[in-house]
Amino acid sequence: MPWLALLLFFGFALSQPAPSFQLEEVARNLGVPWSLKFAPDGRLFFTQRDRARIGVSALDLSSGRISTYEGEAAVRDEGEGGVMGLELDPGFARNNRLYICYSYWKEGVQNENNRRNRLSSFILSGSRLTDEKILLDDMLGWWNHNGCRVVWGPDNKLYVSMGDAGDAPSNVPGEFGYAAKAQSSRLLAGKIFRLNPDGSIPSDNPFFYQATGAARAIWTLGHRNPQGLAFQPGTGLLWSTEHGPNTRDELNIIRKGKNYGWPRCTGIQPFGTVLTVSADNITFNCTGGDLRESYQPAVREYAGGNEPTIAPSNLLFYTGNAFPQWKGSLFFVTLKTGRLYRLELKGEQIVKEDLLINNQYGRLRDLAVGPDGFIYLSTDQGQILRLRPGNL
Repeated sequence: MPWLALLLFFGFALSQPAPSFQLEEVARNLGVPWSLKFAPDGRLFFTQRDRARIGVSALDLSSGRISTYEGEAAVRDEGEGGVMGLELDPGFARNNRLYICYSYWKEGVQNENNRRNRLSSFILSGSRLTDEKILLDDMLGWWNHNGCRVVWGPDNKLYVSMGDAGDAPSNVPGEFGYAAKAQSSRLLAGKIFRLNPDGSIPSDNPFFYQATGAARAIWTLGHRNPQGLAFQPGTGLLWSTEHGPNTRDELNIIRKGKNYGWPRCTGIQPFGTVLTVSADNITFNCTGGDLRESYQPAVREYAGGNEPTIAPSNLLFYTGNAFPQWKGSLFFVTLKTGRLYRLELKGEQIVKEDLLINNQYGRLRDLAVGPDGFIYLSTDQGQILRLRPGNL
């Protein structure tokens, strides 16, 4: 489809004006395009959450043509569940392998005890998505808080986020359900996992020798609903965005074996403190010997106090050349407030924050840097947009 220019404007900066940029619509009527990934040949691959069967689509930016590749697996398409996280294998140009995190009904039975999520690899073969290999299975799901972001690490491992599965009951005898699932070392909910691309679990994972089965894949725990994962070039640090309840959305650095506190701690709350939040009607008792050494508070919290959440989704580090002044900046998008943020970092500290989009396009779900250096965005209104310099 032809490019459709929507708007030319200057980004609003919290500290000083940002460079001018132009937003263009690339595609529309795509359902909920949940995850964006560029292939080596320049095609933009994306998942669509609201699908009844597993599938992935690819947009040819030069022609506007969209190709869809569908597989056999049935999908639990409800609420925030569906076809979500996507990652392409580093060898995708030769092996056509990709990784998808999606929701399903265990044994095909639709009841509240059978909501699950899984991570699988697939092969693009002709016009089909074939050769499913399940890598991490039986992750608890719910109609919300399914996490499911997937990213390839600089250590050649796969990292996948999983929410606390909302009000889902525990599926392990003796373990608590609801939000407490995030603190259990036996439940596959409220975690970030690390595994080899063949589905085996690295023996240097922090709980490999204490846990059993798939729980050995746990990299960190105590998460509510981490919707974003991105490795920072140069440092190898894994950054994440995470939804708070009604306040205190989080920007985190994900460190091996750490506990991010949910549901006992929230945001940047220090260990050893008690925090009562009237907006949530929750008291966060961030204490206890089991957290003393492992607790990791957020780097930054958003909408603190009794202000409403921003609901952050995915993030990235800018590596393109179209905006040289933004090289190395951290960008993330939000759902509830429809925002695009740009953060400048010095080490692990945020030194500047710009607000580039502020709800002009509704809920922003994902973002990716194209081979042209432009920033591509997906919206829950079914659009793919791109952000380019305003002087082009």
